[in-house]
Formats: sequence, structure tokens, C-alpha cells
Amino acid sequence: MQRIEAREFSWWATVGAIALAGLALRLVAAHGGLWTDEAWSVIYATQARDPAGVFLRINHDNNHHLYSLWLQAIGPAASPLLARAPATVAGSLSIIAAALLAGRRSAAAGIVAALLFAVAPMFVDFGSEARGYAMMLLAALLTLLLVADAVDGRPARGASWWLAGLALFGMFSHMTMAAPVALAALWFYLERRAQAGPENALPGTLRLMAPALGTTAAVVVFVFTAGALSATGFRLGGYEPFALGHYTAALDDLALWSAGFSAPWPWVVPLALGAVAVMVAYKRPEWLGSRARLYALLIIAVPLGAGLVRSGNSEFARYYTASAIGLLLLISDWIARGLKDRQAVRAAAALLLVVLAGVGLYRDSLLIGADRGSPARPVADMAALAPSGARVAFAEPRLKGVVAVAAEQTGYRARFAGSCTHADFLLASQSRWKPTPANVIRCGVPMDAIDSSVTVPLTGDSWVLYRARSLQSFGAADSGPAPGAKESRLSGRAGVAQG
Repeated sequence: MQRIEAREFSWWATVGAIALAGLALRLVAAHGGLWTDEAWSVIYATQARDPAGVFLRINHDNNHHLYSLWLQAIGPAASPLLARAPATVAGSLSIIAAALLAGRRSAAAGIVAALLFAVAPMFVDFGSEARGYAMMLLAALLTLLLVADAVDGRPARGASWWLAGLALFGMFSHMTMAAPVALAALWFYLERRAQAGPENALPGTLRLMAPALGTTAAVVVFVFTAGALSATGFRLGGYEPFALGHYTAALDDLALWSAGFSAPWPWVVPLALGAVAVMVAYKRPEWLGSRARLYALLIIAVPLGAGLVRSGNSEFARYYTASAIGLLLLISDWIARGLKDRQAVRAAAALLLVVLAGVGLYRDSLLIGADRGSPARPVADMAALAPSGARVAFAEPRLKGVVAVAAEQTGYRARFAGSCTHADFLLASQSRWKPTPANVIRCGVPMDAIDSSVTVPLTGDSWVLYRARSLQSFGAADSGPAPGAKESRLSGRAGVAQG
């Protein structure tokens, strides 16, 4: 008994230490200005005026309801670190949730999962930005934990209602929570069908999952009904039609920024991981047991569905969060199995863990260094060149939010120039897929790039700041292309800088 208690204490101490390290990593990453989507979340939350407005008046896909309540409560002038605090807490708790989920089968797998989830750049990003993804991730992991216990024959008391509560929390954090809920239900059905036969599978699944599935559907209906009944309708921040190249690049981004896997051709790693998932589901290795189907479903279901229906906005890696969860859990179980094998296999498994953690930390350093495209820097540049204030034009209206929030936080007097009214500066975004000119003409006025940024595909926007040529009289403003003009991409994945 004492040995068991000592092992449990050691396990919890190790997981706790990893979670604290993950918290520190997320706190470092949480510094810096609010990027475009974060900034608009602040603006929408402020415009909503009250909590009811968050649910009834925003009606935008960038409204992560529970997070909007937090942003509304702290106000638009709050520091970025405070704005990102709920995500940082939820992201750190997700490390413990992942450890518990993997640790149900193997104590070693739990520790490996804690380490991988702590350093995975995708989840470090979620835990350091003022959006609802980290809270959704926590809800998804806890949902899978409860369903896993039920699959193993030890359901928690009141599990169905706990699952409904987690579905409500996750869906109002981010609506991609629908995927983990649906996949957990499908997994439980398939396992119950194998254990108890077809006649008992559906009733048993409904007893456990019906409240969660009903809650998920109710939130979807509520959100779109509120949008349909509003004056503006339900709005999208942007919509990009399906493009195969962008879709495969997003899946490659997912593999790279979650587990460190990539290849010169973006379709190679997604195809390989899909094949592994299918093989795991078909073979059902004994060392995985019932988890084989779960991991396979998590890895392939959402990407396969998006590809088959040719979903719009499929170029964003974060929409495939369920795949990242399944991939890291599968790797955790695989490494833990290797750590229990003969000496050579143990050494190889330990080396793989060190490599994956090292690659994750290296990618974290790139993420932190990119600073989400340094969204606060345009206002700092304007303040240095025009301290009394400036008129700013925008190549894309969505960039107004970044300047509005940064100006609110710093007190800088930035006025927006619409149509062809005079503008001292022009802020434009840079596309990952095409070059950006170093010089432009706006309403007959030549403008030169004076600064630019790059970022990573996970988060932030790359931008270029132009200044009216007639206003330039000194320094780097007269020197032509923006700083960074010779860089094309950050580690082969960043938005295009100057072309």
C-alpha cells in the first residue's frame, strides 16, 4: 500500500511539475499585442454592452461566447496578459486532463502525454491567445476521459449530465467542440456494439451521450437562430472556398505544429498519418485495446469529412484540433509501450520522446518570436513618426480592429481614413500564397513600405505598413522596401513578407 501511494504521489508530482512548466511557457507566449481575431473579439464584446448582448447581438463566427463575457468584463483597455488569462489557465489544466486520459491505461503514457501536450506549439498557442480554443480543448479532453471510463466499464456517477455540462461549456467556448462530442459518441457506440451486440449498442449510447448530443445540437440551433433573427444576420469574418493545396497545407501545418512532423510535399505527412490511423483501427493492437478506434476516429474523421464535402475555410489548421488530440495520444501510448520493452527499444522510445519534446520547444521559440505578427508594432511605428496622431487607411477592413485596440491601450490618436480621403499610413495584410509589393499607389498617392512582419500559420497576421511618400523626409522611411523584405517565409511556413 505504501509503495502504491508513493508511486501515485510521484506520478502526480511529475505531472504537476510538467503542468507548471507548461503554464510558464504559455505565460511567456501570452505577451504581445492582440492580433486581428483577438482584437475584433474585444471590439464585439464591448459593442455588445452587456452579457445578454454577447449571446444575442454579436452573431459573428468570431464570437466565442464565454470568452467574450470575460473580455467584456475586463474592458478594451485591459492588458493582453489579462485578456488571455482564461486561455492560459485552461491550456495548463488541459495538460493534466491529457495525463489523466492517457494515464488510465498506463502511468508512463500519462506522463508522456503531459509532456507532449505541454510543449505542443498548437496547444501553447491556444493557451496564450484571447480566444476560446483552449477552453474547448479542456472540455474535449474531459469529455473523452468520461467516455473512456464508461467504455472501460467504470462510468462516473451522473456521467451523462457531466458530459452535457462539458458540451455546453465547450460549445460556448468554440463550436468545433461538436466534433469531439460526436466522435466520442460514435466511439462508445462502436465499442458497445462489439461488447454487447447491435441490439444493446444504441440504447446504451443514448443513455450516456443523449444529453451531450442534445446540448450540442441546441447550442448550434440557438446560435444560428439568434443570427437569423438579428438585423445583420449571422456574419462570417471571412470565407475562403475549398482549395486542395490550401487544405493539404493546413493538414501539414497541423502535423508540424502539434507533433513536429512535416515533409517537403505537404500531402505526404497527412496521407501517412491517415494510413496509420486506418491501420490502427483495422488491426486494433492489443496494447491499444479500445483506444485504437478512438485515436483513429480523432485523427481522420474531421479532415476526411472536410475533404469530402470540400468545406470552405479548410486552410486553418486549428479547425482540425480533434486530429491533434488523437495524434498526440496515440504517440503517448506508443512511446509508453516502448519504455516498457527491452533495453534497445526503451532507449529508442526515450530518444524519440526527447526529440519530439525538443522539436516542440524549438517550434515554441519560433511561435513566441513571431509574436503573432507583432500586431502592436504598426501603432508604435506611427507613434514614432507622427507622435501627435495620424490618419490610417486599410487595405482590408478587418485590420481596423488591430489598430483600434492597440490605440485604445496606448492612448495613440489614430483616425481612420475611408474611401479616398487623405491618409498618412496604409496598413495591408500579406498573403501566405502571393507576394506583397514594396510600393503601392493609393488614390493617386505613392506609398512606400516602411515596416512589415511575418508570422506562423497557427496564429496572427502578417502585415505591411506603408507611408505616403510625400510625408517621408528622413531615415529608413526613404529607403524603399520594408525590413524583412528579403525573407520569404519563417521556417518555410510563415506568411509571405516582401516579394
